[in-house]
Amino acid sequence: MQQRDVRILVIDQSPAAHLDFIKTLTCSQTAVNALSSLQSGAILPKFLIDSASSSEEGLQQIMEASKHGNSYALVFMDIHAPTVNEGIDTIKKIWGFDKNIQVVVCTTPASSVWENSFDELGNTGNLLILKKPFDSLAVKQLACALTKKWQLMQDSYENLLSSRIELEKKLIFQASHDEMTGLLNRYSFMEYLHRLLQITLKKQMFGLLFIDLDRFKLINDSLGHSAGDALISEFSKRLQTLLDDDHIAARMGGDEFVVLVKNIKGREELYLYAHKILKISTMPFEIFDRTVSITSSIGISMFPSDGDSGDELLRRADAAMYYAKEVGANQIQFYSEELNRHAAEELEKETDLRRAVVNHEFFLCYQPQFDTMTEKLFAVETLIRWCHPNKGVVLPMDFIPLSEETGLIVPIGEWVLRAACKQNKEWQNQKLAPIRVAVNISGQQLKQPNFYKTVSDVLEETKLDPQYLVLEITENTIVSNPGVVNAIKELKQTGVKIVVDNFGAGYSSLNCLRDIPIDGLKIDRSFLQNIKLDRGDEVIIRAIVSMAKSLNLDVLAEGVESSEQLNFLKANECSSVQGFYFSKPLLPEELKKFLQELSVKI
Repeated sequence: MQQRDVRILVIDQSPAAHLDFIKTLTCSQTAVNALSSLQSGAILPKFLIDSASSSEEGLQQIMEASKHGNSYALVFMDIHAPTVNEGIDTIKKIWGFDKNIQVVVCTTPASSVWENSFDELGNTGNLLILKKPFDSLAVKQLACALTKKWQLMQDSYENLLSSRIELEKKLIFQASHDEMTGLLNRYSFMEYLHRLLQITLKKQMFGLLFIDLDRFKLINDSLGHSAGDALISEFSKRLQTLLDDDHIAARMGGDEFVVLVKNIKGREELYLYAHKILKISTMPFEIFDRTVSITSSIGISMFPSDGDSGDELLRRADAAMYYAKEVGANQIQFYSEELNRHAAEELEKETDLRRAVVNHEFFLCYQPQFDTMTEKLFAVETLIRWCHPNKGVVLPMDFIPLSEETGLIVPIGEWVLRAACKQNKEWQNQKLAPIRVAVNISGQQLKQPNFYKTVSDVLEETKLDPQYLVLEITENTIVSNPGVVNAIKELKQTGVKIVVDNFGAGYSSLNCLRDIPIDGLKIDRSFLQNIKLDRGDEVIIRAIVSMAKSLNLDVLAEGVESSEQLNFLKANECSSVQGFYFSKPLLPEELKKFLQELSVKI
């Protein structure tokens, strides 16, 4: 252990006392060795002795030493009894500069004033009284013990201070960085971006890359959130290998990241860098002993051409990223004014759609379905329309995809279900021939907890017998969402009929016909368009009809627009049809007349 130097101050009116302390505490090596043996092998410090002849002088020296970080460890004070009040005041001031300084008061045996003054001082743990006469060894031992105590207190304080500094650094890091990846968090990144914009000249270019991991939700849902977190962490590590002094990266939340690229010369440089990110994204990840493959979509905005504020640059990079996803993912897209217009239009459309839900701007049409042989109406398919206050009637193809993207399909779908059931019951109450009403159900609706309960509640509320309600579910919904199978089984228990819509248009799975309790199939309209033109489509239609009959399923062909199509379907025993050849979608009052003339052939 290295010997440490400690400072001692002697305050005494007598110059001779100063010399005695200096002589006693700066002893020879022989004396040091002897004292070391008494101190159990401890290495004694080297004492640096200063002296002062008055309290004022001593306090000035202590203040200067504390100011320069070179404090005294021990103060010997020899204050006579008549000046004890001055001595007490001096000690208080000493501890005012440094509360850890050890103080030894040297007094005569006859004086008991100091003992009676301990309560007034309070901090008596750092105060000793040494009565005269005292030998040099006692002074040395006392000096060694008290300076060691002071040193331990200093070390403890320094360790505490160091721990506090480390804790503050950790808290500052946690407040400014993402815990999972160690990258900057959103708030700190935006702060950095704002500061950069304040000092960056317009002629200096930089780029902002907004990165989103494709199919991340699928991994989270299928493998669990811990696997998703591990994927985020691993992607972050790869991303950091592409960073240098000209790159600042941050995790914005979820599976979204941004990278600021400084000191660029043009778009090509950003494109090449973004392509590197696409490349590291597509390399397989090993997550919990499973190989996981993903891609990423990247949107890019540039300063100063795409904006001069941090929020604007981020928003436009984000818009470009979403467009990259729309055109197929695993893409790089630069921001453009056309994208801005597109984003503004989408925002306006979403705002209008939300208003439409609140203001009840939707209405229903019903397209009749007919028995192929008798050509009599037996059911209708419910079709929604949007009466836009400025654009007029909007068809489903122009707002249903947006409703699915925003989640509005759930309240819209429930409204359609309730309105259709209510309308069908009203027709029955008017003594019209009972028919079935078919309602399209989306995948998001099927994923709602206890969706069957919603259907049951609607049937009970409208008093419609379940046999007159048909729920149409697209083949793609069933194939791409295996979890909906249980929901369909629960729906079947309510007594409604289940039909697979658009059959054959997607990735057909014969397992769904075997495992799901369905009542019928609807042949997709795309096959009917090529009757008499494409023998392959005709073969497919025959196969679907034959299979449906073997499974005791009803089969309906939609999109019938000509007599040739109808005759082909009749010849191949397709049991029912719908399409413009028979009737366009009808408003409720128009259909009511149709029902009143139900026996009339089309």
